[in-house]
Amino acid sequence: MNHSRVGRCALRVALTLAALWAGGAATALAQQGAEHLGIVSLRVTYQPLDAATPWKQRSEQSLRGNAIVVSGGMLLTTADMVKNAALIEVRKLGRYPDYEAALVLVDFELDLALLSVADPDFWNGLVPLDLSTEPLTFGRFVISRWRSNGRFEQATGEVVDLRATATRFGSMELPIMRATTNMAGLGWAEVMTYNGEVVGLITSHNNNEIQATMSPVLAQFVAASARQSYQGFAHRGFAWQRLNHPALRAYYSLDEGTPGVVVKKIYSGGTGSAELKEGDILMQLGPYEIDPEGMIGHPLYGAMLFPLAINETSDDTIPAKVRRGGKDMALQLNRRRLEREDYRIPTYAYDAPIDYAVFGGLVLQELTLTYLQAWGDAWQEHAPRRLVIEYALRAVREGGSDPEHEVIVSRVLPDASNLGYQNLESAVVTRANGKPVHSLNDLREALREPRDGFHVIELLPGQERRKLVFEGAGIAEANRRIAERYDVPAPPDPSAARR
Repeated sequence: MNHSRVGRCALRVALTLAALWAGGAATALAQQGAEHLGIVSLRVTYQPLDAATPWKQRSEQSLRGNAIVVSGGMLLTTADMVKNAALIEVRKLGRYPDYEAALVLVDFELDLALLSVADPDFWNGLVPLDLSTEPLTFGRFVISRWRSNGRFEQATGEVVDLRATATRFGSMELPIMRATTNMAGLGWAEVMTYNGEVVGLITSHNNNEIQATMSPVLAQFVAASARQSYQGFAHRGFAWQRLNHPALRAYYSLDEGTPGVVVKKIYSGGTGSAELKEGDILMQLGPYEIDPEGMIGHPLYGAMLFPLAINETSDDTIPAKVRRGGKDMALQLNRRRLEREDYRIPTYAYDAPIDYAVFGGLVLQELTLTYLQAWGDAWQEHAPRRLVIEYALRAVREGGSDPEHEVIVSRVLPDASNLGYQNLESAVVTRANGKPVHSLNDLREALREPRDGFHVIELLPGQERRKLVFEGAGIAEANRRIAERYDVPAPPDPSAARR
């Protein structure tokens, strides 16, 4: 064997591999050079209110994350990053100095926010990143972020699938990417790129699985913010059911080739709430035919649930085709966002005071998704079961019903006036002094005067106690004593209560 020849071949292979590695590293460094000029680090100081005692602020906390430099002199990040923010600091290139940033727009339903920095020096040397107009549907991408030590980190990830689902703050269905990566400690607006363009913004992670808002939604949000009046994205205004069972299709007199799903319930607001009727077969929304399982063939995302189409347009209306009473009809559905009064259980409660009442040591407030999320990311498993079920089944108000919110006992402040009532946290109030309770104001009004010398608060069936009785003669003194002992301030003006 000619060992010198083998040695020369090995040397050529090594040099070739080194050259290839150097070229790849140069490409990676070039890409990093572009990305680290378009991503900045955030430090947010915040003081959330305590879920059970909403007049108390929890201890000051801070978190660190990232934001994307976008055109128009703004920074794009997640709403989760800036909720309840007292101070937002931004740093470029991982180095001193820190600049103060201000909120321009926050949309919790999208989990997106835009920031501005007034100091012109901050923008020197930064380069806006392009937001890809097409989603990354498969393959690998780069994750970039700034760490608190000023280090710029990159790793790769791989797309698992795309789906239409709601963000953790609301009920609006949006295209979401699920992916995997070995990068640790994710979930604070890390930036996903492919060929130097942004393809996603990470919103959460679970071990090595991540979830991200995709770039077409990011681009839509930035474009919508530039309009004179930000209208946001629209909600679905109805509940629907699949028509993929033969007997169910026969019940609605549908032949095998008829597309569509059945409209089961109309909400008080949202897209289609004024135009659709229960029992309608919704066959087409926008340009998309809906199959019996509620799926559409999207040209960019592939097979997705049809509510995604509601926000394919920024027009005031979206065309639809329905079958009603055996006849096909063309409709124009008004694209509408759900307002607070359309919810029985509002979604988020940030950046403003929470309305509350304290009566006989019972801390009373209106139930929100934010309250349930105080039990952590797995709140569906750990929060009180009856409240989780209420949110799952009746979060949005039905059309034609009066506005109402769910009133709960979030805590009991121990006092002689409530002996025996201490284990009532998260109980649902239904009536007070014989009057129905559909809001905190209803409760206040009902408790102005006792009936036959007593105040009686009734709770939802299935709880340990059904009735809480307080003596009318001593309740004013008990309320004064409790307020003084537990330092309970007067509740906020309900008109300023957080939304």
